[in-house]
Amino acid sequence: MKKLILSVTAIAGFSVGALAQGTITFDGSNNANQSITATSGGLVFINGVLDTATDINAALLYSSTGVAGTFSPVVTLLLSSANTVGTPAVGQISSAAGDIGYGSNGQLYDNSGNTFIIPGISSSATAFFEVQGWLGGDSYATASGPEATSAVFTEVLSGSNPPYATINNMPALNLVTTTVVPEPSTLAMAGVGLASMLIFRRRNK
Repeated sequence: MKKLILSVTAIAGFSVGALAQGTITFDGSNNANQSITATSGGLVFINGVLDTATDINAALLYSSTGVAGTFSPVVTLLLSSANTVGTPAVGQISSAAGDIGYGSNGQLYDNSGNTFIIPGISSSATAFFEVQGWLGGDSYATASGPEATSAVFTEVLSGSNPPYATINNMPALNLVTTTVVPEPSTLAMAGVGLASMLIFRRRNK
């Protein structure tokens, strides 16, 4: 009877462990690949220069269905936020203060140290992630400065106890200043306007 109870307990414990929710930390403090084309262990660059001092807005996003799936925010680090306290729930906003300056060598790190539970994915399972970084504005969509989204990468999630999964597979993130190229119709309108001005000036001479 004792053996039966122990067996049932062991099986129950294994089941709980196998179904435990997967977790991750927004922690790139072990990343050390200084190549701007790094496919893992990547660092942050701004316009091609390794970022050793400038804290950035950053977001970690996840997908449970693969590269083509919908990516949802795990956590967003904003320079305008003073929040340093978080919960395991995904989707929250925290302070970006020190997210680059902490390591001073291009490593991206969430100073809150929060561990996030990824919904619907168990520990030891693989999830898909991407990282967004930008300057100016409180969202990637409204960024007024250099910006970039990393290539999609995978991480094996950890359980509820350390060591926690990190973003060590993150590719290099190179924030670049985008130049807005006018649409052909805009250029055409400008050309018409310029031609009209020239004709008007000639007539007035």
